[in-house]
Amino acid sequence: MRVVWDLEGGTVDDVRKGLPARQRGAYTTVQTVLNRLADRGLLERTKRGKAFVYTPRLSEADYVADSLSHTLAGVSEQARVAALAHLVGGLDASEMSEINSLAEEIAAQRKRR
Repeated sequence: MRVVWDLEGGTVDDVRKGLPARQRGAYTTVQTVLNRLADRGLLERTKRGKAFVYTPRLSEADYVADSLSHTLAGVSEQARVAALAHLVGGLDASEMSEINSLAEEIAAQRKRR
């Protein structure tokens, strides 16, 4: 997914070339992984000429947010708060500033509803 997000989509060859040399499997291996990701709804597969182009169906940020939400939904409030505090505690000053700005935007959107 990392390579597909970076490329904003590509063919099996494109994705394969974007992988680090030590992870660059056979064409058919990369194709199988991309097809499985498409079957799971993470990638869109579109025929272009003789090749398929694979594009992400959601951004990396949306994927991570959905994954975290899904994981945290199944735990207690105490565990959820502790996990989020741990994540926030690992942010540097510029990341905290960006988080604060995003939180203000979200709060403003909620008020407009």
